[in-house]
Amino acid sequence: MTAVLLDATRGALRLRVEGRSTARGSLPAWLSAAADFEIIGIEAGSTLLVVEAPTLIEAAPALFAQQALFEPIESSDSAFGVMEQTLRAAVDGRSDSDLFDQPLLSVFRRFDRVLSAGFSSIELTNGRNGTHRVIVDSESVAAVDRLIRTTPEPQRTRVAGTLDTIRHSDRMFTLLVDDGKAVKGIAEGFAAEQLADLFGQSVTVAGTAFFRPSGSLLRIEADSIEPAGPEAAVWARVPAPLFRGADASSLRQPQGMRSGTNAIIGRWPGDETEEELAAALKELS
Repeated sequence: MTAVLLDATRGALRLRVEGRSTARGSLPAWLSAAADFEIIGIEAGSTLLVVEAPTLIEAAPALFAQQALFEPIESSDSAFGVMEQTLRAAVDGRSDSDLFDQPLLSVFRRFDRVLSAGFSSIELTNGRNGTHRVIVDSESVAAVDRLIRTTPEPQRTRVAGTLDTIRHSDRMFTLLVDDGKAVKGIAEGFAAEQLADLFGQSVTVAGTAFFRPSGSLLRIEADSIEPAGPEAAVWARVPAPLFRGADASSLRQPQGMRSGTNAIIGRWPGDETEEELAAALKELS
């Protein structure tokens, strides 16, 4: 249980700050400090977990005092509180949410292992008065499963627009396309000087697009950012998935006495023998 909660807390907070729940390399010091929490009790006769965690401003004041984050966040909240908000959005099936990506949903899916140990549900409470709660049960896991199955696969993409914002610490950027929509992206490995020279200019970004379960764009991880050429207008749009994920349960159709195969079996209208039918098929072929 503790391992799932820790991975979920780190992933939820990292996505808010950096725009993705996982990244290559060692864990940042600020994330280790901010995502720290302690389970201080399990109420008798229940699976209600009571958690104590520092606020974000207490754990990492240098980062959370400036509020230059990928997604808005209250510095007076805790990392566990951020995770609880994110988990609630997932179990509620919010397919267009900015709060989770595919790797983080996979972490939430691991709560099923805890439930399989004999628990019918797990209730997480955050806040001294216990007003912020989220319940994880089999229906919650099923909702997370649906989000995972319907999330389109990442794909290569190209998009043109105006480089509107750049964050020096981790190369987060925002691109404004011709229809006025903002595309969020990450330019990991780019030199700060390279991005600074392009700030406010029309550029073309090539990279990998990641999508929400709804099919809308979540972010772009850029491989190249170059001054826009004469063909830029072709790419001046928000990328859309080429292939959509599908929930297999939506494809299942109930069959009754007069539907599906029941509408066919035993209802051949003719009185031909098998030999006559075989001969007719041979002639047609």
